[in-house]
Amino acid sequence: MTEILIPILLALILGYLATVIARVTGTVYIPYLLLLGILFGPVLYLINPNEAASLFYHYIGPIGAAFIILDESSKISRYTLRRVWKPTVTLITFVLFVTGILIGLFSIIILKSPIWVGFIIGAIITSTDPASIIPSLKRSRVGEIPSVLLITESVFNDPFSYMFLVVVMAVFMPSEIRILQSPFFHINNIVIYLLLSQIFIPIIVSIALFYLMRNLRIYFPRDFREYYTAMILLFGLSVYSITVAVGGSGYMAIAIFGIMSGNYMPKDKELENYQIFMDDITQFFVVMIFVFLGASIDLSFISKYLIDGILIAVFLIFGIRPLSVILAGSIDRNVKTSDMIFVGFEGTRGVFPAILAPTILILGIENRNAIFTYWGKTIEAIIIVIIFTSLTIQPLFMGRLYSYLNRNK
Repeated sequence: MTEILIPILLALILGYLATVIARVTGTVYIPYLLLLGILFGPVLYLINPNEAASLFYHYIGPIGAAFIILDESSKISRYTLRRVWKPTVTLITFVLFVTGILIGLFSIIILKSPIWVGFIIGAIITSTDPASIIPSLKRSRVGEIPSVLLITESVFNDPFSYMFLVVVMAVFMPSEIRILQSPFFHINNIVIYLLLSQIFIPIIVSIALFYLMRNLRIYFPRDFREYYTAMILLFGLSVYSITVAVGGSGYMAIAIFGIMSGNYMPKDKELENYQIFMDDITQFFVVMIFVFLGASIDLSFISKYLIDGILIAVFLIFGIRPLSVILAGSIDRNVKTSDMIFVGFEGTRGVFPAILAPTILILGIENRNAIFTYWGKTIEAIIIVIIFTSLTIQPLFMGRLYSYLNRNK
C-alpha cells in the first residue's frame, strides 16, 4: 500500500509547488508538473520510474481521462453548440486527421523511423487539452465563439484521437489490436470492430444508462435527490467501465454521456455542488497525470530526441494546425476568419496525449518486444517534448493574439 500512497503524496506536494510557481510567474502550471516529475523521478529517484509508468498507464491515466472528459463535456451547452456545430465537426474530424497524417509524415522524415512510428505520434498528438485551454481562455477574456470552439474541440477530439490511434494500430500492427479488445470476445474483421467499438457501442451504452439515470432522478423519492453528484458519478463511470469491458471506446461513451447529463438532467440546486466537486477532482488527476508522466520517462531518450521533438512541435503549432483550421473554417462562413485563425494557433496539447504516450512502450514491456520498447520510449519522449513546448509557448501569446485579431473592434 505504501508503494502507491507515497508516490501519490509526493505528486500532490509537487502539484501544490507547481501551482505556486505558476501563480508567481503568471504562466500555466502543467510544464512545472512535468519538470518536477522528472526531478523527483529519473533524477532523484524519489519516485521509482518503473512503478510510476505502471501506475500511470493502468490506473491514473485512464481514470483521470474519464473524469476530465465527463467534467468538461457536461459544461457544453447544446444551444451554443448548435451555433458552431459545422466548424466543430470539421475540427474533430478533418483537422484532427489531416494534422495527424501530416505530423506522422513529418515525424518519419525527421526521426528516420518506421512508418508506423510516425503515424502513432501523429495519432496521439492530435488531441487538444481542455485542462490547459480553459484557464488560459478565462485569463485572456476570449470571446464566446472561439472559446466554445476550443473547449468543444478539446472535449470531443479526445475520443476521436483514440479512434485514430486504434485505426493506425489496426493497419500497421493488426496482431496487437487484441490488447484494445474485450477479454470476453474478439472481432476479426477490423472494419466491423472499428464501427462497433468506436461508434455504436459507446452510443448505445451512454444513451441507455443516461435515460435510466434521468428517470431514476425524476421518479426517485425526494429524500434521495440530494445525491446528485453520487448519481452522475456512478452512472458516468459505469458508462465508461461497461463500454471498455465490451471492447468499446470508453472515452467516446463518457463524452456523449457528459453532454447529455449537462443538458438534459433536471437543473437541481445540487448541480453547482457537482460542478465544484468535478473541477476539484479533475485538478487532482491533472496533477497526478503530469507528475507521473514526468517521473516515468527515460532521460536518455529525451536528450536524444529533444531537438527533433521541438522541430515537430514548431511544425504543428505554427504550420499544419493553423493552416488546417483556417481551411476547415471556410466550410462555415458564419464563423469569422479571425476567430478561426485564433483557434488554429491555440490548440494546446496536454492531458490526453500524455495518457496515450506510453501505449507502445507498455506494449513492448509486457510482450518483451525490444523493437516496441525502443520506439515506445522514443514516442513517449517526442510526445513529452511536444506537450512541454506547446504548453510553454501557446498560452503566453493567447491574449496578445486575440487582441491583435480583434484590434478594429
